[in-house]
Formats: sequence, structure tokens, C-alpha cells
Amino acid sequence: MDIDILNADFGISGTLRFTTGRGGLTMIEIDNGLATALISPYAGQVLAYRPAGAAADLLFISKRAYFAPGKAIKGGIPICWPWFGADPEGLERPAHGFVRTWPWSVLATSALPSGATRVTLGVADDARTRALWPYYFNLLVEITVGATLGVELITRNAGDRTFQITQGLHTYFSVGDATRVRVLGLDGCSYIDKAAGAQNAIRTQEGPLTIAAEVNRIYESVPPALTIEDPVLERRIRINSRHSATCVVWNPWVATARAMDDLDDEDYRIMLCVETVNTASEVIDVPGGGETRVAADYAVEPL
Repeated sequence: MDIDILNADFGISGTLRFTTGRGGLTMIEIDNGLATALISPYAGQVLAYRPAGAAADLLFISKRAYFAPGKAIKGGIPICWPWFGADPEGLERPAHGFVRTWPWSVLATSALPSGATRVTLGVADDARTRALWPYYFNLLVEITVGATLGVELITRNAGDRTFQITQGLHTYFSVGDATRVRVLGLDGCSYIDKAAGAQNAIRTQEGPLTIAAEVNRIYESVPPALTIEDPVLERRIRINSRHSATCVVWNPWVATARAMDDLDDEDYRIMLCVETVNTASEVIDVPGGGETRVAADYAVEPL
């Protein structure tokens, strides 16, 4: 991507600019008085967001994250599409789909009346995508940076055949100490336990979720509003989802963190994924010419 052309076509004076970031990847930097943010058009991924006056960023990004074509960036809000998790057809295609390691096009930027800034990125099918997934599509992500952060993923079926997708906003939150946070709103929800040794057991959440071992759970029939209480960073993170009834909560804990080249051994202590998804029993049919969406809004407030 040519930085000068992008700035001429899509830059917003004093608010939004395109720069060259880690690994030579193009980045979008936003500072609009309401918040600062960093967005990577590679992968269509929000990497950082901090509302004005906040002491810490909302999002976790690994210091050892890969910033290179063909590699997923560990942290921020990766987009999982057109499948969440392992390849549903067992064809050895990438876990969590292909768009999280794909270049997205910058389609639009705008300053909203509220003072927020909106960025629209997109991926359309081509011969390379159809070699992986044989459908015609237009995929958009609308990112709204203001006093809150909004991310909406929009799938449009550009063909005449119905296709099925699972998908997710694989959000990595920065936390002060994972063992001291509480996730509220999941009480009474059933979940598939995918942690090591759990053998996909079906369990029911009782009370707030706390972290004391590896957590890898798919919650079903989830309410739209969830909260992370973080006493160390003295804040609440409010997550309000739309068009999603499943949620994944993940913390790798000790062994998995040590096994990952793009995580520090101790990173499990300072990150927690609470993901707005459509997965497990929530498989989405998108008819020819049809559209589906999944979205989340994130707000930070003092504890």
C-alpha cells in the first residue's frame, strides 16, 4: 500500500493518518480527542484502543506478535471468518479462516458528528480466496473509534448459492492480573469445555467466571451484555454484542502460553479473550444475495 496515496485519499487532517508500522505493515493511526486507536489494514484488525483519560489500553498485543504477511497478529481484535476454530471440512485450511492473514482494502474513512472516526475495510473474493473457499462474497468491517469502540463485521453473499459460515471477533483484552478478574453475565449459561483434558464436556456456569487454570469455553445462549471487572487496573470493560448468541472465553494459562512462539511465557497473566462469535450450534446460512452481521461495542469505565 502506498502511504502517500492512502493519506491523500483517506486521511483526515489532525485525526487519521496512515503510517508504516512493525514489519513494514501499513497502519492507521487515529487520535480524535475522544480516543486513540491503531488499526492494521492487513487482517482488518484493531490493534489498540484507548479512550481519552484512560490509564491503559483496552486491548492486549503480544510483544512477540508476528507482523509479517501470512502470519496472524497475536492480540487486538483478530477477525475469524468464514469459519471459527478448526477447518470444518478437515481440509487443513488455516484455523479461524483465512481473512486474519489477508490484506484488506481501505474502502472509506469518515468523521462522524459525535466526534468519532469510522474506518471501513473490505475483502472481496478472487481466484485466491475461491481456491480456499469456493464462494463469491464481499466482507466488510466497520470500525468506529469514539468514546466507545465499535466493530461490526458484515458478510454479503455475492453469488447465487447459499453458504454457511461461523465467525468471530477474537478480542484480546488487557488485564492487570487474569487471576483476579471476574467475567459477569454468563451465570447459568451452558458451555462446551475445550480446555486440555476436558474432552468437550458440557457444563453450566455458576456465578461469575474467574481464571485459575486454562480456560477455553464456548458459551451458548449468551446475553448481549457482558462485563469484565478488573480490580488491578481499576476498571470495568463493558461488552455489548449484536447478532451473536455464542461467546468464547480463552486464557491459555501456563503450558499453552509457553508453547506459543508469539506469546511471552507470562503473557497469560495479563490477557483474557472474551469473544463475540457465531460458532458451535450457531451456524449462519447466508443465501445468495443475502447479508449477515455480527458486532460488538466496547466501553471502559472506572471500577
